Amino acid sequence: MRFTRFIASLATLASIAYGPLAKAGSLDEDAFRNIPLGKATKFSSISSFDAQAVCLLQPYQDRLPSRDALAARVNNYLAANNYVADEGHFAFVLIGKEAIEIAAFDRSQKLDVLARYEVSSSVEEMLPKGFAPHDCASGQSAAFIKIGFRARHYLVLGEAAGAL
Repeated sequence: MRFTRFIASLATLASIAYGPLAKAGSLDEDAFRNIPLGKATKFSSISSFDAQAVCLLQPYQDRLPSRDALAARVNNYLAANNYVADEGHFAFVLIGKEAIEIAAFDRSQKLDVLARYEVSSSVEEMLPKGFAPHDCASGQSAAFIKIGFRARHYLVLGEAAGAL
């Protein structure tokens, strides 16, 4: 009984510290819909969230694989909020100094995602100069590019050098 209360207390503290799991109001599907194909768009131009980092959670990925402090903080947040990954969804984790938000999206023909390891040489040719794909990007240089590939529209998260 005491153990159950202890776990419940920890979950309550975690939700207070990290905030509720939500579809991030500061990053939505309309923002991605408005990105022109083939053009990199800075995260800061489509979201008001003050991000230290932006990370991708692919379908079936329910935690960040890194063991650094940022990943540990995010993974604690995901566990405390019972984040469940599946085939039909992907998400971007917006990590701020105080807050973390999860922006989850349904996969579709009009909106899907490519992780860094999925960027083939043919996809790489579609990326603009100065854009480097990443699964986690620094908040200041985080950018998205939307590409058309195999009859789908994909988002690629990365970092853009210079002004876009």
